[in-house]
Amino acid sequence: MTIALPPALSQLVERLVHTGRYADESDVVREALRMLEHQEFDESPALEAALLEGVRSPHRPYDATVLERIRQTAKA
Repeated sequence: MTIALPPALSQLVERLVHTGRYADESDVVREALRMLEHQEFDESPALEAALLEGVRSPHRPYDATVLERIRQTAKA
């Protein structure tokens, strides 16, 4: 597979390899894809807990208090 990157991203990949953290350009791309996969497909436990709480809870009006509680729970 061949991937074309814009100059700014190519320079970023080169800098990351130069630091020694990655062996080569492929290592950088693999790590970036793993991170993207995690971001796209893994739900946070806090979000899952908040969603389950909402499903299991009796109906109540949705207001700023509820939204703030959800935000605080998601940060945990």
